[in-house]
Amino acid sequence: MTLIDFFSQFPDEESCKQKFKEYRDQSGVICPECGGDDHYWKQDKEQYECKGCLRA
Repeated sequence: MTLIDFFSQFPDEESCKQKFKEYRDQSGVICPECGGDDHYWKQDKEQYECKGCLRA
């Protein structure tokens, strides 16, 4: 991907964040603390939080 292609696909920071989140949703999120794979998205912090140990 060229730099021009990148800026065409991700014109702003929000579109780039959404693509990374989409990729993580597809590949799966594993908690580095407890190894749990049950989580939820915290919109206010824009990150996942583990339902098991509540690590963000």
